[in-house]
Amino acid sequence: MKQFFTSFIYALNGIRASVGEQRNLKVQAIIALIALGAGFYFEITMTEWCLVLFAIALVMGLEIVNSAIESLVDLVTTEHKPLAGKVKDIAAGAVLFSAIIASIVGILIFGKYLYP
Repeated sequence: MKQFFTSFIYALNGIRASVGEQRNLKVQAIIALIALGAGFYFEITMTEWCLVLFAIALVMGLEIVNSAIESLVDLVTTEHKPLAGKVKDIAAGAVLFSAIIASIVGILIFGKYLYP
């Protein structure tokens, strides 16, 4: 049981390190707080809450994974290698793609409250 709780400590340390070191994650956290505030302000439905929370988790989760991949690539090689750059670009692309979709979700949900 102790190992189980220790794994949570390690995971929290990983989140803390990501937030502390990654500027993009800080920006995404601010946007997430704005979206959460808007959700409370507009009293969105339970379904809308689920979609907003899922979008936030997807973008921020992928950003943390992207950070881990970038750190791993940097650990493996300090040389400029095309494949290492490709790996980093693909991970960043996953974050960008999820952020675009999350933005569309936000527009669809909050648009009807902003422009009735």
